[in-house]
Amino acid sequence: MKRLLRSLAVLLLSLAVSGTPNTVLAQDKVTVAIISLTLNNLPIYVAQEKGFFAKENLFVEVVLLGASTRSIPALIGNSVHISASSAMTTIRAIEKGAALKIVGGMVNGPIYDLISLPKYKSIKDLKGTAIGVTGLVTSDTILMKEMLKAHGLEYPRDYAMLPLGGTTERWVALQSGNISGGIFSPPYSFAAEEGGYNNLGATVKYVPNFTQTVFNVRTGWANEKRAVLVRFMKAILKADRWIYSEKEDTVRIIVKKLKFSDKHSEASWRYYIENNIIPKNGEVNLKGMEKVTQLLVEDGTLKPPLSRPDKYIDESFLEEAKRLPQ
Repeated sequence: MKRLLRSLAVLLLSLAVSGTPNTVLAQDKVTVAIISLTLNNLPIYVAQEKGFFAKENLFVEVVLLGASTRSIPALIGNSVHISASSAMTTIRAIEKGAALKIVGGMVNGPIYDLISLPKYKSIKDLKGTAIGVTGLVTSDTILMKEMLKAHGLEYPRDYAMLPLGGTTERWVALQSGNISGGIFSPPYSFAAEEGGYNNLGATVKYVPNFTQTVFNVRTGWANEKRAVLVRFMKAILKADRWIYSEKEDTVRIIVKKLKFSDKHSEASWRYYIENNIIPKNGEVNLKGMEKVTQLLVEDGTLKPPLSRPDKYIDESFLEEAKRLPQ
C-alpha cells in the first residue's frame, strides 16, 4: 500500500510539473513580410522546409506584400512582426522616427540584372521608354538608376518608371510587352536570357558592394519577445549554413518554391554562393551598408556627419542565437 501511495505521489508531482502526459507547448506565431517569391527569401524557405522553425517551437506565417514601401509600414503598424525587406527603406523609416532595427542580413550583395525586350540592344536604347520597377524609391530601383546614369540616362528626363511591385509582377509585364525592361534576379534573369530577352548588364558591376535585403523588427516587439526573436534568428542561422553546405537539397527547395527548372535553380544557387549573396552566419554586410548610406546622402535622405551603425542595426539577437546549442 505504501509503495502504491508513493508511486501515485510521484505521478502527481510529475503531472504538476509537466502537465498532462500528452501536453505539447503551443508554438509561438511569427508573421514575416516578404516582397516577392524570389531567391532572396531562400533562408526562410530552407528554415521552413527543413523544420528549423518548428524545432524552435515557432509557427512562421509568411505574407507577400510586393514592395519594401508596403512591408515597412505594415511592420510599423504591427501587422507583421518581422519584415524581410530593403535596408535602404528601413533606414529612411528610422530617419523619420520609426522605432525599427535591422537584426540580421538576408541578401548581402546586389543580385539584379537589367533585362529588356529583344528590340532593345543597349541601355541607351531604353531612352524614352517605360521601365518596370518595384517602387519609385526602393533599393533595387536605386541600383537600376545608377546603371542608367552611368550611360547618360537620367530619371525622369530620359525614361519613365512604372511601379509594379515584386519580381513576378514585373516578369508578367515584361512578357506582355507593357514595359521595355526591368531588373530581375536569378533564376528569372537566367530564364529571361534563355527566352530571348536581352541582358543589358549586372548591377554588381556598377555598385559592387551593397546590402540589399535585411531582417527588420519593431524595437518594442523585439524587446518584449526577445526569446522568440532569438529562436527565429537561430533557425535562420541554421538555414544560412545549410544553404552553403547542402547544395542538392537546397536546389530541390528552390525548384519546389519557385517552380523553376533544375538547371536554372542550380545555376541560381551557384551564383548566390560564389558571390556570397547569402550571409554565412546571419550577419549584415557592414561595408554594403556604407554604400547604402552613401546613396541616401546623395538623394538627400541623410546628411553628414552620419550616425553610428548601431542607430540602425542591433545584432545582439543574432549573437545570442549563436551562443545557443545548435
